[in-house]
Amino acid sequence: MKNTLKLLAALLLTPLVTTHAADSFLIENGQPRAEIVIAEKPARMTKLAAKELQTYLEKISGAKLEVRTAPTVGKAHIFLGKSSHTEALKLATNGLENGAFRMASGADWLALVGPDEDFVPIEPWGRMRSTTEQARVNAEFDKITGDTFWNNFGGLYMRYHKDLDVWDYDDAGTLNAVYEFLRNLGVRWFAPGELGEVVPKQATIALPVVNRTVKPDFGMRRFFFYTDHTGIGDKGIWTLRLGLNQAHKIGGISQICHGAKFVIMREEMKRAHPEMYLLTGGKRDTTTKGSGYPDLNSPLFFEKHLNYSRIMFDHFREPMLSIDLVDGYGGMTSDDPKWMAQLTPERGWSGTMSDQVWGYLNRVAIELYKSHPDRLVSGLAYSAYKMPPAKLDKLSQNLVLIETRQRQSFWDETKRSEHRSLRTDWMKKLTSGKYLTWDYNINARPEQAGRPVIYTKQIASDLRELKGHTLGEMIEIYDHPAGKESSFGYDPFALEHLNLYVTSRLWWDADQNLDALLADYFASYYGPAAKPMQAFAEFSEANWMHMGQDGAKIGEAFTLLAAAQAAADPQSLPGRRIQKIADLMKPLRTLQQQLSRKHDTTLDYRVLETHQTGGKPLREKAFDGQVLKDYWTDVRSAPLVKLTPDAPRPTANTMFQIQREGSILHIGIVCQEPDIPGLSIATTTPDDPKLLAGDHITLLIETASNSYYEIAINPAGTVLEIDHGKDGKGVKWTSGAQFAVHRGDKEWSIEMRLPINGEGSRMIDPLKGIDGAQPKDLFPWHFNLCRQRVRGATIERTSFSATGKDDFYVPEKFAKLWGKGK
Repeated sequence: MKNTLKLLAALLLTPLVTTHAADSFLIENGQPRAEIVIAEKPARMTKLAAKELQTYLEKISGAKLEVRTAPTVGKAHIFLGKSSHTEALKLATNGLENGAFRMASGADWLALVGPDEDFVPIEPWGRMRSTTEQARVNAEFDKITGDTFWNNFGGLYMRYHKDLDVWDYDDAGTLNAVYEFLRNLGVRWFAPGELGEVVPKQATIALPVVNRTVKPDFGMRRFFFYTDHTGIGDKGIWTLRLGLNQAHKIGGISQICHGAKFVIMREEMKRAHPEMYLLTGGKRDTTTKGSGYPDLNSPLFFEKHLNYSRIMFDHFREPMLSIDLVDGYGGMTSDDPKWMAQLTPERGWSGTMSDQVWGYLNRVAIELYKSHPDRLVSGLAYSAYKMPPAKLDKLSQNLVLIETRQRQSFWDETKRSEHRSLRTDWMKKLTSGKYLTWDYNINARPEQAGRPVIYTKQIASDLRELKGHTLGEMIEIYDHPAGKESSFGYDPFALEHLNLYVTSRLWWDADQNLDALLADYFASYYGPAAKPMQAFAEFSEANWMHMGQDGAKIGEAFTLLAAAQAAADPQSLPGRRIQKIADLMKPLRTLQQQLSRKHDTTLDYRVLETHQTGGKPLREKAFDGQVLKDYWTDVRSAPLVKLTPDAPRPTANTMFQIQREGSILHIGIVCQEPDIPGLSIATTTPDDPKLLAGDHITLLIETASNSYYEIAINPAGTVLEIDHGKDGKGVKWTSGAQFAVHRGDKEWSIEMRLPINGEGSRMIDPLKGIDGAQPKDLFPWHFNLCRQRVRGATIERTSFSATGKDDFYVPEKFAKLWGKGK
């Protein structure tokens, strides 16, 4: 930041309005001098606007203004929403869309107005979450369609806020005007809940002089909360206070992605028409992702997709409809040679299915344009069809592109350039010129939480570039499942709120001064800790992307955060806000210790996903301990070696393989053994430490959040599991894994199915499950796989990573375990 904190805060807080003469007040010395006036039959959002204005003016000044439908002589008036009074003042709202509003004033009045249209849902729609209610709306939909499509409006109840008595789709221009007025008085809503708001104290509030029309730079401004799909409770009112806009008049009400699933997900449809589903693994896929996967070569699926879409246009009057494929379609394979021939793997992963998928979507779009030329359809640039199709010069003129991205990755200029080039290439094909962005903001998910991810500069730069080129944006945000917040030990919005707040303000004005916006944030939100928190945030913004590999950077972030904590009373609002960040960052303490520990080996093992290995799906294999080649075709087979260079050559070799299937690590271990009758089995009692005295395999695992776990298995299938991460003391614990041991004539082998519970699982149950996210390049696990073979007084020990001593327990020698999954 170029200027001082105080100067920038002053710049931002310079009011956008002036005041009338000194005797014109809304509130004077804590006494009301005005009243709030609304129509006799106000719109729902206007009633909420009056309540919000009344509440916050009282919080600021202590004075409670009355809400009336007729003005009182001798008082100043705040007119909210359209009414006969605003009509008399000729305050029209024509041409105001997507939450735009007007602010105007006179000698004794202030008007805050926007379009006031109440949303009216179209039947049939769901009133509650229940299978019975969904069945009802599906049955009503069947009467309209003559078919068995899924009625996506069964979940419409989620878009009504009972506590506020508003729908997400009600016009909010007047409400936005109220919030803008309150922002000019210094009120801020940086994060959900009372802790996230800032309300200054001011006994006197003058009647302002203002004449402004405010229009947003982005029409669609939508937060999509990952666990409940919409903002409820504190999040619901927070999104309104940020000025968001669901933009159903742009994108419609039905789910804006993966819309094709509603054609095929009913069980009745699956039973009646299995031929519409993808042929894979010798059968029609009607189960994956709950909806099954459609066969894009099926004429019947194409016909039903068109019928469903036309009904959505005609009955529900949707302006735009997602015709995009079922989530997870990217990467699928089929037994149908014609289907497989449409793939283009030579274009790389993100283009493998582009011609196939976009060729199909374009066919659908063309037919729908013939029948509904005034409506739009959308598809995602996503997964294996993120690149534009090579075999189509132009896309149908009703087809809208939704580009999926993760803006936080734009710290790497290469990533940003890739997206810029991708957008350029798409726009050459996109006849409609209509484009939306879908950003992922999921840093607070348990497997990713910890790093202080701040990227305000990337947000500002990207939105300035997108302004004028997009209909708007959606952001998919992680949030804890409702009712489970306390189980995770951290607030998902403890720090993420800053990125979201900055985005919401720039959606309205992408060209505003970012430094001033941030200066106001630090001064308002952190008070006496403003400067050290600014230093922490600036360091984090520059270094969060390196904290998965650099313990020193983690340490410096903690040092800066500690300085901020020292500057604020821990019981004060700023102190409590900072503590939330400290709670969020707790997993980094363990990671810092691990990164600070020198790993004396560069050995690593990359975990492939099962669909990448060329073998059969492991979920179809009998779980019997046999490591069969049919299921492990292209999976790296790694040997165990001597612990030290001078140790004798082992009598029996050992090999292992690892692959991932969803949230399960499959580990196959084959122990050659010329003396099966002589196997040394020290115990058959589970969790008996004596197990370690005989023949056994030991798996040692260090995750980013725990160091370290031990899973030991002997040839009898007996298991000993220990968590060594509790102050170095072994604690009995269970991984939740499944084990199977097979004994043959010349070898014994192990199959292990190890669940990946996710980071933060220890907070739920510290004695169950591996606390750690899926091993990947950014946050790898470290591990060693070891074997002990006992014959009389002779003990042979081998391991994947040589430890340099006759001991398995050397964390510095653990190898890296990583993967390339999400």
